[in-house]
Amino acid sequence: MNTSPSQMFHQAGQQSGRLSRLALLCGLLWTSAALAAAPVSVRTLPLGELLDEPIYSAPATVVARNEPRISAEIDARVTDLPVQVGDRISAGHTLARLDCRRYDSRLAVARAELQVTRAQRSHASAQLERARNLKKNKSISDELLDQRRTDLETRQAELTARQEAVKQAAIDVGHCDIQAPLDAVVMQRLVSVGTYVAPGTAIVGLLESAGQEVSAKLRESEINRLLEADELVFEVAAKRFPLRLRTVLPAMDTQTRTRETRLVFNGEVALPGTAGRLVWRGRRLLLPADYLIRRGGRLGIFVLREGRAHFVALPQAQEGQPSLVDLPAELRLITDGRQRLSDGQEVTVSPPRAQP
Repeated sequence: MNTSPSQMFHQAGQQSGRLSRLALLCGLLWTSAALAAAPVSVRTLPLGELLDEPIYSAPATVVARNEPRISAEIDARVTDLPVQVGDRISAGHTLARLDCRRYDSRLAVARAELQVTRAQRSHASAQLERARNLKKNKSISDELLDQRRTDLETRQAELTARQEAVKQAAIDVGHCDIQAPLDAVVMQRLVSVGTYVAPGTAIVGLLESAGQEVSAKLRESEINRLLEADELVFEVAAKRFPLRLRTVLPAMDTQTRTRETRLVFNGEVALPGTAGRLVWRGRRLLLPADYLIRRGGRLGIFVLREGRAHFVALPQAQEGQPSLVDLPAELRLITDGRQRLSDGQEVTVSPPRAQP
């Protein structure tokens, strides 16, 4: 088959183009290989210089130990409310006075009835004694003696009942003056002078002025770290209040998967209702999360060994959280340039950055 000169020229051009592309591809592969083989410039620091005691925190609120609403225990009209909202009061301070005339009268009646019953019992006792003497002389029957004995027992039972009636009437009179059960601050006046109240009607709301606690809800891992901490602090508005752990409630919140912790103040106390943060420092040295890097689906770090970068996986590491590193403190950790590294890659160590 004869080939024309123009066809021969076209075929020669195609072959030349293929050779040029092949040469270009070979050049790119050689350049890539050369770049891959070139050591990566990195900076390192001793691992021990980067480990730190991490600081943990969680939202917390100051709660009062007692916040009672003091209620009436008798039916009566309020005659006086000698406290105002905001007053600081001591235990036993009078919060309200109720109209006590009816209860004073009942107490007087109960005491009079008690006196009558005492006299009746005394008479029954004397009658029994005479009956016994007559019985010795066989001047009365056994039936009459038993009757005198029964009369005395009846009067004794009546005397006991009258004594209890006096106690109950005295208790009601004691409820005419409503007193504070503890040192507190008056937070509410819930009725006014002249109001007729029944048992259970709230009259004054109090807030205990001592015994405040800090409440915080923590995850199980946070509780474990909290139990190891030497110093606990409640922080609010740049102010710090030292704390001491009192208890961890033995119940899990099913929605938040947290447990409530209660802490008490060591010294100065924050106001109830104050919202702040519970802060504590961990005892174990951890590596900041900034130095963790992911390779092959695992989190770890790059360390320098014999001029090469070696990836060390940290099984317990979690994304964005400081991690425990059980490695020698003098081991050189690659800090700069680690993003470009692969395991076993040759590196060159640059001098540390100049301190400003």
